[in-house]
Amino acid sequence: MKKVWTIVFLIFGTIVGSGFSSGKEIFVFFSRFGNMSYFYIFLACVLFFLLFYIFLLKGKNIIEKLENSKVINLIIIFISIVFTASMFAGLKSLFAFSGSFFYIFLCAILLSFTLFITFKGMKTLEKVTAFLMPTCAFVFLSILIFICFQNQEFSVEMSSPFGFWYSPLYVALNFSTSTFIVSKAGKDLNKKQTFLVSLFSSLLLFAFLTFGNFALLGHPDSFYADMPFLYLCKDNTFFFIMCYVVIFISCFTTLLSLCLTLKHSFLNFFKNETVAICFSVFLPFLISEFGFSQIVSYLYPLSSVLGIFLLLFFILSFNKADKIIHDKSEYAKHKGGRHH
Repeated sequence: MKKVWTIVFLIFGTIVGSGFSSGKEIFVFFSRFGNMSYFYIFLACVLFFLLFYIFLLKGKNIIEKLENSKVINLIIIFISIVFTASMFAGLKSLFAFSGSFFYIFLCAILLSFTLFITFKGMKTLEKVTAFLMPTCAFVFLSILIFICFQNQEFSVEMSSPFGFWYSPLYVALNFSTSTFIVSKAGKDLNKKQTFLVSLFSSLLLFAFLTFGNFALLGHPDSFYADMPFLYLCKDNTFFFIMCYVVIFISCFTTLLSLCLTLKHSFLNFFKNETVAICFSVFLPFLISEFGFSQIVSYLYPLSSVLGIFLLLFFILSFNKADKIIHDKSEYAKHKGGRHH
């Protein structure tokens, strides 16, 4: 079970980035649709479960596809750069509280750690998420409970069937950036472990999305804040600091997984690993100057559409591969029968 939970927290750490942990992403894709948002969250988590299971099970095939298609790598690079830039922008927003001198110092430290772990690779990332994410999840839950106990105003009347389309968009956006990490993590799992990882990962996401959505719907004044959960903790120093820490850790773990994904994709174009790492870290860092809220609000939906095409490509390629294997098996049986 230790191996299962290590992968669960790796996946959780990959998805629960700045948009998720700050509440902004939950608002953009779910909360603004009112009471129907709970159904859309349920639908999203069912899709997450199916995709986790398929991609963990087919990990080896996916890695081969990624290594053999430059077009797919270009799509992954674009989506990952958008997501990585938002993680950097989220962290920069947090650093802005410390003043200009410390802002520069903290950015330098962040870049150094990101470069180091991107160079070290997957095993180091697993250790980092296994150490940080269980505590982060517990603190995150405590923050949501605190927010829910504040005075609530359930006056949001925005239920809309159009939110139905945002569930697959949300899943595509988050999963398309996690494809490499999930596929890599599934290489050494058996079928039972694959099922358990998929189940626990989707249930964990469902719990936090539902609880976070409940907290936001009860505080519609937070909807248009850059970081709604941080905004709702502003009057309580202890929970404000805790929320600050959770967003920081969530941004950082997702940032690391995205930089590893970018490195793997860039290596298809730059054979020099150092060059690939520099592009993976410094390019999104520069783009992050566009601003956290703007990236989440405008570039995330665009990336979601590309993410859907990416997932469809993989799923169709799985079906094609399975059909070829089936046809070969039938041919072998037919040939063997004739010979006999």
